[in-house]
Amino acid sequence: MDWEEIEQAVMSMIEDVNLLLKRKESDRAFLMLLKDVYSKYVQICKVLFSWNQPTLTEYLLSGQDTFEKVADSVREHKSVSEVQDLLYEFGQTLLLLQRCLSMEQKYFIIIYGISQKTPDYLYCLDLTKTFVMAFAVKDKAPELTEYMGIPVIDMDEVQNLEYDYLLCTEEPEEADQYPYEKVLNFHSHIGTFVTGGYEIAYERMNFYRDRGPYDGIVTGLSYIRQGIDLSSIRGHFLNFAIGGQDLFYSYQMFRYAYEHAKEPERIQYAVIGLSPYIFQYDMSIADYNAAVAERYYSFLRRMNHFSGSWLYKGAYHYNKDRMDQIMKEDFEELYITTEEVFFLNDERELRSAVYDSGRLDEAGVKAEKESIEREYHKDYPETEAFNIRIMREYLDYLKQRQVQAILVMPPMTKLYQKYMSWDMYQDTMGILKKLQEEYGFTFVNLLTDLELEDKYFRNSSHLNGAGAVKVTEVLNQYISLHQTSSDKT
Repeated sequence: MDWEEIEQAVMSMIEDVNLLLKRKESDRAFLMLLKDVYSKYVQICKVLFSWNQPTLTEYLLSGQDTFEKVADSVREHKSVSEVQDLLYEFGQTLLLLQRCLSMEQKYFIIIYGISQKTPDYLYCLDLTKTFVMAFAVKDKAPELTEYMGIPVIDMDEVQNLEYDYLLCTEEPEEADQYPYEKVLNFHSHIGTFVTGGYEIAYERMNFYRDRGPYDGIVTGLSYIRQGIDLSSIRGHFLNFAIGGQDLFYSYQMFRYAYEHAKEPERIQYAVIGLSPYIFQYDMSIADYNAAVAERYYSFLRRMNHFSGSWLYKGAYHYNKDRMDQIMKEDFEELYITTEEVFFLNDERELRSAVYDSGRLDEAGVKAEKESIEREYHKDYPETEAFNIRIMREYLDYLKQRQVQAILVMPPMTKLYQKYMSWDMYQDTMGILKKLQEEYGFTFVNLLTDLELEDKYFRNSSHLNGAGAVKVTEVLNQYISLHQTSSDKT
């Protein structure tokens, strides 16, 4: 018997059990039909037992045990209601078998490892296309026989089973023992491409749940990400600014949001966060930020100038194509929602922190000075030319869609301003002046026009929640929302 024949046999048994449940007495016809059901069950058990699939075997043994109770109750002339209860229980086992056998794709999965994240990983698994045979753990404790109702086996037993994929919910030890084409390291895939940076994951989660309609979209570095208070900004805005985000990724993030949002034509504003060194900065080649490009790739399909892109792209698509076979649609975005509590706690801590430069000792001031000066050790003519071109593309994209650009230079502490490069700031201002003459965007320079005390910052250059409210109060002066998209001029 092949898979489809077994499925048909199970469906036939389910119909027969329904007929048996309708009978009110154990007459000759009842007994003959009961015998026929048992004969079919024995036949498929022989085949399915030979497949050596632990969960299927468990269902079969459970059904076998229940059917024997049915037979005993008939022989002992038990009441009709008792017989029917046992028949119903047997029917439930058949329905479980039918669900497993009726899948469009039949992928047998072994889950490697059991951890705190395992239920979240399984949440992404498409149970209409997969069958979880067992959890496999190293050095399994004797008392650990099942987890989430699924058998637990020792890793040494895996080599004796036939399976399609070994789905890893933790880093696999001695991974070379298993066929490479069968190993799916879901834990690594999620950590590398999806939640490696909490800010990207957090905003992807928000966008996955709420596609708008939006009045505006915020992009840029962490200075503006933490410098916007969405609860007090005028209108409905999406914050797609991320720590380390350069102009290239700011542009790509806006495009992604615009092209995937509900009613994109209603978007009226693009708030673009800047820094004094923005035209000298390329995230994809910066020593401290280059690898962040991999986190953008899973949805933007861009890595810009990241030198390791070919390797990461290959790894991503090799694993993603296979995961698409067994995971729910949009499983990457779906997984992000399982870590919401972590994201919210992280956001809360950032916005509640308060900076006080007065508490720094001599060593602390020196460390701050060196850190700030290191940000301005940049002299990259090619990067500057590239970023000017990207900024033009960004502004052209906005102009074509009648979206007003508001470029913002967020405020910094007095300590930061003391050690930053004002020469680089002047170069940036010169570039912005030329672009503003050409595109007519709004430029809000809060670095020089908004002086805030340390208590509005969480460190020397990033605002906390109270500081974000102050900045948003200023930005609201530049936001005048139309009632409908048709009001755009």
